[in-house]
Amino acid sequence: MKKYLGLFILLNVLFVACSKDDGSDNEDNEEYNYTSILNDYVDNTVIATYASMKDNSKILLADAKKFIASGSQTDLDATCAAWKATRKPWESSEAFLFGPADYKDIDPLIDSWPLDQTQLDQVLAGKQELTAEFVRNGLGAGLRGFHTIEYLIFRDGSPRNAAEITAREKQYLTAVTEVLRDDCITLWAFWAGVKSGSEEAEILENIDVSVGTPYATEFKNSGTAGSRYLSQTSAVEEILQGMIDIANEVGSQKIAGPVKSQNVLDVESWFSWNSLTDFTNNVHSIENAYINGYDGSTPGASLSAFVKEIDATIDSEVKAKIAAAKTAINAIPAPFRNSLNNTEKTSAAIAAMSDLETVLTQKVLPLVVD
Repeated sequence: MKKYLGLFILLNVLFVACSKDDGSDNEDNEEYNYTSILNDYVDNTVIATYASMKDNSKILLADAKKFIASGSQTDLDATCAAWKATRKPWESSEAFLFGPADYKDIDPLIDSWPLDQTQLDQVLAGKQELTAEFVRNGLGAGLRGFHTIEYLIFRDGSPRNAAEITAREKQYLTAVTEVLRDDCITLWAFWAGVKSGSEEAEILENIDVSVGTPYATEFKNSGTAGSRYLSQTSAVEEILQGMIDIANEVGSQKIAGPVKSQNVLDVESWFSWNSLTDFTNNVHSIENAYINGYDGSTPGASLSAFVKEIDATIDSEVKAKIAAAKTAINAIPAPFRNSLNNTEKTSAAIAAMSDLETVLTQKVLPLVVD
């Protein structure tokens, strides 16, 4: 019995030793350390973008109040410019509409489209006091946010005639612009956190918003206890899926939708004629998520560097597809609402967005999830 027992032990030791020596499979299955990419994505791209939107939304409210007090065309023009400045970072954030923008339902509050113009006109014709509290608690997403403000201050791509804006419209403008500011601050704070005693903290306290643990902390700590992301890979996959989703949306919905229907009412931002700028900034959101920067900031550790390390050809292809998409969108004659029957230019833009979506889906995503 001892002889056979000794032989069994010897064979078992040899088996374990062989298993330990064959370490290639274990190494291949180890998760890549994405810590630097996740940190720089959060700080250089997400929070930088939302901070710009938050700061510009405060300027937009101040300009709107100045216009309402003066009634001057100059002040209305400034309000329109501030609307565009605030919208730029919002559209540049659409590659990361996950997290608080999604589970806190902030996205539809900020940017629901199409505008419910019929009901909005009914509100304007009513007798309710149009306060920020009423807009926040008494009206749906289709009666607040960017596009309600756009409708109140723009016509045919230009600022409205200031003298034609009614007292009731001014009251609504004040309320809805304040609510947009609050929503922008809320979204920024859910990611970045908020410093006690700051202007933002006071605003959030006034609207009963409690931030808790910033989503930035949870996202950066993916794969650890307390994060909804079970691994860093799942967080990076979320980044890529956000890029893929907006590439698809711009091509198949924002451009192709109105082209198919030939209905100008389906064109987002058609009161301001800002549609093509919106689409271009959506592509910027993909680019920013890929290189980890925003609006000229120095890019940090990035998906681009990760992809380039594995296959420089794929990295170059992604960047070329991003550039081609922006070029194709900008080749559509402005305003987009007047170019719905320009099959050559709109088809080229739709194809460019599809090409960008394809390279992200078929070449970049497998480098992360396979």
